[in-house]
Amino acid sequence: MSDNASDDYNPGPSPTSRSGKPVSLRTLRRATRWETLALLVVLLIVVFAFA
Repeated sequence: MSDNASDDYNPGPSPTSRSGKPVSLRTLRRATRWETLALLVVLLIVVFAFA
């Protein structure tokens, strides 16, 4: 049995957009902001549902 488990490791595609350009920091910040806002909205809905 081999201890070389890294042969099957595939890190997947790099974080690039469909045009092949790297994702800008501004885009990542915008995505993080919307993701945080969506999470807050979901939490508020859950709190009101169980209140």
